[in-house]
Amino acid sequence: MRKPDFFVVGHPRSGSGQLNGYLSKHPSLFMAKKELHYFGSDLGYHQPPRTLDNFLGFFQDAPASAKRLGETSTWYLFSDRAAQEIHDFDPDAGVIMLLRNPVSLLHSLHSHFVFRGDEDITDFGQALDAERGRSEGRISEPEHHIPRDGLRYSRMVGYAPQVKRYFDVFGRDRVHVIINDDFREDPRAVFRGVCRYLGVDEDFPGFEQVFAEDQRARNSNRTVRSRKVQDWLIHSERQQVLEGVRRAQVPGYRFALRAMRRLNIEYVERSPMDEATVSLLKERCRAQVQELSDLLGRDLSHWVA
Repeated sequence: MRKPDFFVVGHPRSGSGQLNGYLSKHPSLFMAKKELHYFGSDLGYHQPPRTLDNFLGFFQDAPASAKRLGETSTWYLFSDRAAQEIHDFDPDAGVIMLLRNPVSLLHSLHSHFVFRGDEDITDFGQALDAERGRSEGRISEPEHHIPRDGLRYSRMVGYAPQVKRYFDVFGRDRVHVIINDDFREDPRAVFRGVCRYLGVDEDFPGFEQVFAEDQRARNSNRTVRSRKVQDWLIHSERQQVLEGVRRAQVPGYRFALRAMRRLNIEYVERSPMDEATVSLLKERCRAQVQELSDLLGRDLSHWVA
């Protein structure tokens, strides 16, 4: 039975989804459905959890020509357990990690949570202020919020300990770190670097088609046309059908759910952060960014300058 031998990890909105799309177009790579989240048992992402047979089933359609099989799940970096669980699954696995400026990431992440229905405080500044109250149990959280502790915004961007977990478990040589700034500035160079890391050809027929933009690439901020429809879709039972954790009892049900979810999405411009919030976030993240800079041996102080 074929199984994945490399994993793309990062936070939601870090750029891992875009990289996943690029990798899926490489003729020597096979990328399974995104967001399987088999690892990271501390997250409580799927209840009940996805089984091993279910997880491996997403790799059985990989063509014989695929030299490497991969998976992208955006919460593996946040998880305390995922690194060790992936290593236990395959100690020789490769890890590709994307890191984004924490200030812009949190702003984008909040919009994503609101879109999904995981965050019920629509004002970004107020959501940041609610973190302590939520930690102390004084402010309630939405019923459908997953994974656990995902609304602890400051913990989300505590990058250094998250990255160090993977370094400690796999060794630095087995972890390929990508800074989102580089990915945005020169996606072709970053993609070539990933190909070299994975040991597959950097040049192949159709290379330029990998980078063809679509609507999501041009404007990835989403909202919903109907909140009621979205709330119905994110119910855990329907989410498990959408995510392939459980089989649909009615033929075509999963297809109908996917179509409904797609039709309910609207792409809009994200409102900019006000200067006070930007300054507050930069100050909050300054020490964490310095710690990450020291760990990677790269100056990232421009993130909080």
